[in-house]
Amino acid sequence: MKKVIVTLLVLLLLAGGVTWYFVTYRMDAMIQQQIETAGARSLGAQVSVGAVETNLKDGSMTISSVTVANPPGFKNPNAFSLNGIEAAVDYGSREIRRVVIDNPEIIIEELGGKTNFSMMMDQLERTGSTPAPAEPGSEEPVIVIHHFRMNESRAAFESEALDTYANIKIDAVELNDLRGTPTELGKVIANKILKEISQEAATEMLKAQARKQLGDAEKKVSEKLKDIFGKDNPDSSN
Repeated sequence: MKKVIVTLLVLLLLAGGVTWYFVTYRMDAMIQQQIETAGARSLGAQVSVGAVETNLKDGSMTISSVTVANPPGFKNPNAFSLNGIEAAVDYGSREIRRVVIDNPEIIIEELGGKTNFSMMMDQLERTGSTPAPAEPGSEEPVIVIHHFRMNESRAAFESEALDTYANIKIDAVELNDLRGTPTELGKVIANKILKEISQEAATEMLKAQARKQLGDAEKKVSEKLKDIFGKDNPDSSN
């Protein structure tokens, strides 16, 4: 009898372990796919996620190796990349207590008077006004994010046309008490991040344009003076 009970306990433990693995694995894969699909549609650029690891027991989630590719036409392959996102999650109530992004790698690139981030911002606004119809049975759950923060970071700003390569500061982005579907909240967070980066990029572009205009003006004045006085004054030796 004892052997039967022990055998049943072992089978239950094995079944529980397999179920736990299956549920966790399926959840990880679904979250990864959702981030990549919704991100690409919202930003108009490829979004890649290396892995998603959920821990139901500890109430944690790690999203690693996230990259957002540049829109077509830009030189650099990626506009935004980071090693990982850490989140504290209550899976039972669908509440995310905290999400933190630290040390993202940001490359702002100017092309034809617009930056890669301003183009993604435009795409996000377009998709926000025309939401994709949900397939039957694929309705997203409503979740809550109590606190989101992307820590203060640095970004590279590149513009070949303006001959500018600068390192600029991006202020921390913070949001509290968000409620909606994962897609809706993803757009809210992306909008806030893109807006902050785009504002800093616009400021840097104005500075670069002012420097270029000043340089062009100085060059014209110098050339005009040469035309007036001559490159070499023949009377200067007398």
